[in-house]
Amino acid sequence: MDPRHGKMRMNVEGDRLSSLPDDLIHKILAFLPIKDAIETSVLSSRWRFIWTSMPYLNLSSEDFYTLPKFSKFVTHVLSRRNNLTEVYSLKLTFRGKASQVFVKRILNYAFSHNVQQLNVVWLDVNSNMTFPLSLFSSKSLNSLTMQIVKRNHLMETCLTSISELPTLTTLDLHSVTLCDDEDDKCSGIFSKCANLKNLTLRDFATESDGLSIFHPRLANLTLENDNFVKVVNVVAPQLENLTIRYCYAEHVISSPHLASFLYEGYHPLNLSTDGFHSLEKADVGISCLQGTNAHPIVCLLQHLRSAKFLTLNLETVETLSSSLDLNLHQPSPFVNLKSLKIYPLTTYSWNPASKKVAISTELKSYLLDGSPGATFTMVLREEIEARKLIAKLGVLLEKEKDNTKTSSACVERGEAPVESHKPKTEKKLKIGGNVAQIKGYWEDLGVQIEQRNKTACLFLSKLQRIERLLTMLPASNKAKIQPCFSTLCAEVDNVISKITDSMKVQCDENQSRSSVCFRKIATTLGSSS
Repeated sequence: MDPRHGKMRMNVEGDRLSSLPDDLIHKILAFLPIKDAIETSVLSSRWRFIWTSMPYLNLSSEDFYTLPKFSKFVTHVLSRRNNLTEVYSLKLTFRGKASQVFVKRILNYAFSHNVQQLNVVWLDVNSNMTFPLSLFSSKSLNSLTMQIVKRNHLMETCLTSISELPTLTTLDLHSVTLCDDEDDKCSGIFSKCANLKNLTLRDFATESDGLSIFHPRLANLTLENDNFVKVVNVVAPQLENLTIRYCYAEHVISSPHLASFLYEGYHPLNLSTDGFHSLEKADVGISCLQGTNAHPIVCLLQHLRSAKFLTLNLETVETLSSSLDLNLHQPSPFVNLKSLKIYPLTTYSWNPASKKVAISTELKSYLLDGSPGATFTMVLREEIEARKLIAKLGVLLEKEKDNTKTSSACVERGEAPVESHKPKTEKKLKIGGNVAQIKGYWEDLGVQIEQRNKTACLFLSKLQRIERLLTMLPASNKAKIQPCFSTLCAEVDNVISKITDSMKVQCDENQSRSSVCFRKIATTLGSSS
């Protein structure tokens, strides 16, 4: 074979990455900060200018000691970049008091190159700041995410005076205070995004007491962790999915086409609606701390009466079931229900009544009598805990199987067990050395037996725990887990049998080794006499 041919083939196979098309290389480099992407230019002539045509920009001040150095680097990047290449996405991360001029320069470059996705992360904000959303002025932007990371949660970062963003469909804001120059409870911020479909607000506040979201095209809305907001008013005729997590404000919702509703919180949601007549799916998870009033929970359920698929957490059900002053002897409001699922948020319950009954007969009738054909599924804490223990025990069994195989292989090869930490003795041993070797064999075996005994006891104790949990479950829930538990019992029995057999083999091997050593001692004594 021609050696040059082999060398050529090796070079081609060794640089397959360079043979990839530019757009694929760009996607790979997009996972790197732009500083690292630029450093690939030294690899070869193929890579020298490839970063200049990247449509994905990831600019972060975290890679620089000071903002001026970061600003100088950004200037270099934007001036060297291929001006004919559009910017598909830009992630801008900066720390501290970056000037609006600096930020605007970067944004203007992205907007002039038809950026579609923009993610701005402002780190270590240590004072009250105002960030004019008028900086975001684009006719190409369809997704905007802005996250403020505050040094002190009491500090405010106000977003004001947004420009027209006609193509924006997704807006995601984190840790911001919403303001509006027109003093209309912030609705202007969203109304200037005519095609907005997806809106997420996390850790949000407002300058006034309330927040208004009026939008004719909004389809998906997520609200998480409001801060001192008293009223959230939503008028969104096309809204399909609404998620509310850990919000304390009163929510007034007008969304006749809502199909999916999810609520998670420590307390029942204060909700007012004109009816969710198209509701398909409702998921309610209330932590129900001790002393939670049950009446607001019933009011919340009344608003969800059109749901076809209803999911409630077990803590909510226990609170309703144990409430003494709650009158549930009334017709069930759920006339369209196809499925009711109940699950626990945690494996611990503060409610003493939960140990007696998870769901009362009255509550079950209230939820299900309006829809006799609905399926009912209830997952209990004991069931979840049993499944977790079964999974953990399965992992331990697999590890023990590997350990047993390794130990058996060592014995078959006549090697010292892997658990042994005794130093190897010399080949030529005197009488004292032979006795010490015998002692070492049996001491090592004693340690192994103790370790394997602990392992077997651990397996058996976990099986006992699972068995106790199964006895606490209703027959229908127990039947789902019993086959898996029976299989696990058989596996434990098999593993313990192999442990026992392995110990027997090692005992026999130790006996054989001891006999050899004793014969050496006898030979040594005979020759010395």
